[in-house]
Amino acid sequence: MPRGPWQEEGDLLVVGASICGLAAAIMAADRGCRTIILERGRELGGGAASESEVLAAAGSRFQHDAGIADDPARLAEDMRAAAHHHLASEVATALAEQGAPLVAWLADRCGTRIELLATHVPAGHSVARLHLPGERGGATLLADLTRAVTRHSHVTVRTGTVVERLVRDDGAVRGVAVRAERRGAVQVLAGRVLLSCGGFAGNDALVSEHIPAVAELPYCGSGRATGDGLQLGREAGASVQRLGGCLVTPFLAMPGQLAVTAPLVEHGAILVDQTGQRFADETGESLALATTVRARPGHVAYLLFDERIAASARAADPFFARVVLPRTGRRGTTLEDIAKQFELDVNGLRLTIDAFNQGAAQNADAFRRGKVPGPLEPPFHAVRVTGARLRTLGGLAIDASARVVDAEGRSIPGLYAAGGAAVGLAGEVTGGVLPGTESLAALGLARLAALDVIAQSAPPAERHPKKTDLLLALRRITIDWMVRRMRRASSRARCQRVSASVGGIRIAFPKFMNHLVGSGSVPRTPRSGKNGVIGT
Repeated sequence: MPRGPWQEEGDLLVVGASICGLAAAIMAADRGCRTIILERGRELGGGAASESEVLAAAGSRFQHDAGIADDPARLAEDMRAAAHHHLASEVATALAEQGAPLVAWLADRCGTRIELLATHVPAGHSVARLHLPGERGGATLLADLTRAVTRHSHVTVRTGTVVERLVRDDGAVRGVAVRAERRGAVQVLAGRVLLSCGGFAGNDALVSEHIPAVAELPYCGSGRATGDGLQLGREAGASVQRLGGCLVTPFLAMPGQLAVTAPLVEHGAILVDQTGQRFADETGESLALATTVRARPGHVAYLLFDERIAASARAADPFFARVVLPRTGRRGTTLEDIAKQFELDVNGLRLTIDAFNQGAAQNADAFRRGKVPGPLEPPFHAVRVTGARLRTLGGLAIDASARVVDAEGRSIPGLYAAGGAAVGLAGEVTGGVLPGTESLAALGLARLAALDVIAQSAPPAERHPKKTDLLLALRRITIDWMVRRMRRASSRARCQRVSASVGGIRIAFPKFMNHLVGSGSVPRTPRSGKNGVIGT
């Protein structure tokens, strides 16, 4: 039992209602843990609604049904290779083992429709193992988790609540001090703490300090990624790792703030600017390409592709087909039509397409693109894009159980981290993130933290036996009292309706019903009778 003047107690305090925070709360609450979610904003989910949240899982039942052989060891090796072996072996193994149980839990517990992208093997993966949650990706996943949280009797959600500091005692984290945004009253809550409040990509000062190369790129994501978890963890003595890592994209679709995924470019889309001219290799390094896009007129560029490429991208990425393209793309039957819709220079665009098609016929590319796609033919599609930073990849150092560790590698009792608050799976780069492993790391660390909290918490029947018995007795007494009160009110109402409807008709009421009828229904000139009061 934690010590201190606690206003409220729980087994798990989740700081930040992100996707991973919601998942951890549900998992812990399902095993009887009292869980409190503390969210600074008014809405749940962070920026998940605009993400695909595709999840890499090895050895899932969906892979088995599709005849795909895979296992966690294979996924762990792919993750270590993508991170250039900066990733600790035990952490990679622990996270790889969470994938299959996670997709099964989402499908069975939360009712999420899981779709295996069986025809698409992205770069860095050895087999097809990406699982899309629902038709709308992160929006569907957020809706399913929110529904499970709000209906759970063991979960309390407190929005508009700012966590001021972590409460520590004897080197362990015992709880948090929180403040309501409007009232400003400080409360102290007891329990183990999971930091799931995002990274610091939205904090320009921290980005300039740790990742100056991406400081000029705009941030397009959740407004809650301000580094709160990083600051809270540091104040508790936590170690940090790889703060110089950041995920950037040169293909942030506008409007809509949706990142265009790799299959579209892999299948042959090209970039043009407002003058209709092509200016870079579309498959180049993400930071350099994002910076180049921002340097074009209007700080934007346009991904141009035809129906053949659109069909291939739709088949490879259902999120692109169902969300990104319908919201951000435009279609033109001719080159002039698509140029008019985006106010592009039609003459420059025509020269660009002619030169590109001539090079494709000769298997050559003016910008030395690695894989030369086929010629572009009408009808055409286009998406307006810009370069942006999406999320940071560094954060609090954790062990294989999602426990935050200090500078000496020792875990800090009572403190966990997941999502953007924890160090990611990439190395010291501004890209190179293995597709699907970000969601795996976020939800995987959430599951590891929940399992550790469950293991350290007493079973529900053993926590407060005397207090539990008293509460049950009070509940029974309260229910009995409410039932009697409702029956009495119902009887009184029936008697009053009968009295009002019959007017001057003589009605006899037994004496024991006088208190039910009330003075308004008692006759004005009563007289006694053997059956009680007789009205006139």
